[in-house]
Amino acid sequence: MSRLAGIEAQQFDVLIIGGGMAGAGVARDLALRGASVALFEKADFASGTTSRSSKLIHGGLRYLELFDFKLVRESLRERETLGRLAPHLIRPLPFLIPIYRSARRGLIKVRIGLTLYDWLTPGKRTDRYQVIRPEAALALEPEVRAEDLKGAGFYFDDLLLSPERLCLENVLSACRHGARAFNYAAVEEVLRGPKGTEGLAVRDLLTDRVVRVRGRVIVNAAGPWVDRVRALAGISDRGAHVIRTTKGIHCLLPRLTERAVYLPAQDERMIFVIPWREFSLVGTTDTDFDGNPDRLWATKDEVTYLLGEVRGVLPDRRVTADNVLYTYAGVRPLTHEAGKSPSRVSRQHRVWSEGPGGKFLTITGTKLTCFRSLAEEVSDRVMARLGRRARARTAGLTLDGADESAGRVEARAWMDVSAERAATGLARETLERLVETYGRNHVRVLDLARKLPGGSELLCHRNPEIVAQLHYAVAEELTVSLQDFLLRRTGIGQSPCQGLDCALAIAARLADLLGWNARRREAELAAFHDHVNQSRRFRQT
Repeated sequence: MSRLAGIEAQQFDVLIIGGGMAGAGVARDLALRGASVALFEKADFASGTTSRSSKLIHGGLRYLELFDFKLVRESLRERETLGRLAPHLIRPLPFLIPIYRSARRGLIKVRIGLTLYDWLTPGKRTDRYQVIRPEAALALEPEVRAEDLKGAGFYFDDLLLSPERLCLENVLSACRHGARAFNYAAVEEVLRGPKGTEGLAVRDLLTDRVVRVRGRVIVNAAGPWVDRVRALAGISDRGAHVIRTTKGIHCLLPRLTERAVYLPAQDERMIFVIPWREFSLVGTTDTDFDGNPDRLWATKDEVTYLLGEVRGVLPDRRVTADNVLYTYAGVRPLTHEAGKSPSRVSRQHRVWSEGPGGKFLTITGTKLTCFRSLAEEVSDRVMARLGRRARARTAGLTLDGADESAGRVEARAWMDVSAERAATGLARETLERLVETYGRNHVRVLDLARKLPGGSELLCHRNPEIVAQLHYAVAEELTVSLQDFLLRRTGIGQSPCQGLDCALAIAARLADLLGWNARRREAELAAFHDHVNQSRRFRQT
């Protein structure tokens, strides 16, 4: 039987197309307000643009140069809010901005920018900015090039350990409050009637069955695909295009620094070198893209460009293409602005109301940091269309499976796993990974590990995840495929081995849990290996 069985008989208040950060955030906000919601994602939650980010929750320091103070203030406010809602996933990250004699941005300009950044931040959790002398900068990060170094800016933003988990937590929270969420459910038709859009025809890609579901309002949160969805709906109130798609790539190198380094490229872009897990995450490019967002990879030229810019500030012999463990690439759904370079297009989100009665809402220009405030704005409009009033609640409820009032809970308080280590015998690395992944909800996984035969066994000898997490992902986290688990429910597929050491064994376990036959198991493995090969394709181009 299709997972979608039964939804045909119901008329939902809202139908959401797209299960990335924007769609997931809107689903949670609306569900918490009491609206009936159904969300459809053609792949897995967070499998598109959300999973291809720089893994930062940040104010966007460079947007001050574009005089986009509204976006910076909103971003900084949301950074502080999200730090309270999901402290297991978000943690303060120190940034260094080396300033050289030939730099377009001098020490005075950086000092002014950091002063504004500090001033715009509400309820600041971290130390104030500093402009430090060259010797202090080199003491912090010895790998930074010393020649012609005039000093450095030093400030804090936040690292997001897993965008995929943050998105999933929003989806699961929405479901706990009555929403229906479906991955691998492709919208094939937007149903129209005398009063405009009335619903969707959705194909369950797991069973190939098509269902027709009715909804009063439709939210198009399809990211790079929003214009295609608008065309499918016959919507063109704002013209054929409301987005401008640009491509960004990231490279994973061995860990180069312990702090993030924010460096200006020769073409005026800004590039990050971010310490993330065992890696230095290097990104990103920003170039116009008009190809298929479903088939995307980093090219040799793009990797060469990034590494060349990094070597100018971090002359480490490891900054070579041979040392890139893997790459990933994504497409930004920016709001269409003619005549601007990609890097100067605003990241401010926009919500477009189209169709009869304005009941077809399209989201553009989304910035990961501002997903919650975007969701609040969209939900305000939806509730107005429905003729109902209910206040937003997402700023006050945690995102770790508990939906509890968010106080000043510090993740490091949860990271004291001494008692669990004594009680379970699990390694400290495993227990800390459980807390980072599930927050306070990690106790449910530990309980499952005690009950399952072999539940505490490692899934991969190079990673700390355990068997209980696989069972939990299938039972509680809408896991459908091998890639879902390796790439988005855990970080195994993003580790140095990329899950290649354990994919076969995990696929066998999933086959037992999900009832796959041998053909399906082999197809899942082939799809996963295709993903890995795509992440290394720059070596072949």
